[in-house]
Amino acid sequence: MPVTTLNVSQVIGKTLKAASDVDYFYPIGAKKGTFKKGDIIGVIYSYAYGGTPDLYWQIDRSGNTIFVKHDINKLELVGGRQILEDIKRQQDKIKIEEKGLLRYYLDKYLPFIVGAVVIYFALPTIKNVVKNEKK
Repeated sequence: MPVTTLNVSQVIGKTLKAASDVDYFYPIGAKKGTFKKGDIIGVIYSYAYGGTPDLYWQIDRSGNTIFVKHDINKLELVGGRQILEDIKRQQDKIKIEEKGLLRYYLDKYLPFIVGAVVIYFALPTIKNVVKNEKK
C-alpha cells in the first residue's frame, strides 16, 4: 500500500500524542523535557525549522510554546486514521470524476471478476484431474 503524504494544513489544529518517549524543546535545540509514551503532547499550532534541516511541530501548551521534532516513529496524530480515510475518499472521488463511474468501478473490480470466472471454470477440471490420479 502506498504511503500517503499529509500536508501541513491537514495537521495544524490536530492533537499530537507520544508513540514513544519524545523530547521537547524551547527554543529549538534546547531540550526542556521528555514526554512519555502515551502522553498527549498538545495541539499543533504551527511548524518551524529553526535553522536546522529538521521539521519541528510548534505546540502551544497553556501559553507556553514548545517544539517537538518530527519523527513518524515517535509521534502519533490523534485521529490520523480518519484523516487518511478522508484523503482516500477524496482521491477516489477525483478518480471517479476523471474516469466516470462505470470506468472507475470496472478498473477497480474487473480483475477480481475475471479471476473468479477463471477459478469457476478451472476448479471442476482440477477436481477431475485429482480424482483421476487417485484411481
